[in-house]
Amino acid sequence: MIPLILALELFFDQIILPLVYGLAYELIFHQGVHDNYILFLNLFKILSIFVILILNYYIIGQKFYLKPNFAEFGWQIFIFICLLIIAISVKGQHFGLALDIGIIAALPEEIMFRGVIMGWVLEKITKFKQSYINVSIALGISGLIFGCFHYINLAQQSFGFTTLQVMNAVGLGMILGAIYVKSGSLFIPIATHFIWDFVVTLKNGMPETNYVAINGQDIFIECIILAIQASIAIWIVCFHFENNLLLQKIEKK
Repeated sequence: MIPLILALELFFDQIILPLVYGLAYELIFHQGVHDNYILFLNLFKILSIFVILILNYYIIGQKFYLKPNFAEFGWQIFIFICLLIIAISVKGQHFGLALDIGIIAALPEEIMFRGVIMGWVLEKITKFKQSYINVSIALGISGLIFGCFHYINLAQQSFGFTTLQVMNAVGLGMILGAIYVKSGSLFIPIATHFIWDFVVTLKNGMPETNYVAINGQDIFIECIILAIQASIAIWIVCFHFENNLLLQKIEKK
């Protein structure tokens, strides 16, 4: 089921919709999509969300766990910190772009990879027993899928640089998955993903093509980073394992 929904999502997002966007954009705005790439990117991501939701509805039917536990104050503090970071960054050079990129990156990716894929894998793998090993396996599977999905960036980047990006995304995906498991609310990894992309874009601006050669040392360092990220993710779910709110919600389903 997971390969099917990924293949269809890629087919619509990378082949069908770009053709439709390009034709519609030229008819409406009388210019190519790259003449106003940010507007095109926003339309692309908005329609991607609808594609993901439709595919999930007809193929997997995975339930999204959205409601946070209002008895827990940790997530409220985190949201406050996110809002504080946004507030103190208003005068930043790339503030508007960072806000936009943060939203359009976090929403479709978290709905797809944490909400649909990780939610489905977690439910299947913990069906008979909810153990930290099973949950860690689910984190690894969903993180690996999330990371490998970034190979679509090969159109703008070298294979080596993209591979580093994929490895980092695997670790980040595992951490985002662990946050979803612990918090029981998809809104929390969405907020985490948003603030990550917001800060990176605020600092660096719009990502550009990158064909820089990668050496063995770069790969080695990224392997260490990946190991640290994976350890953090596993620690999050193993620390007070009984308090993983997503598992409680799945058990009651």
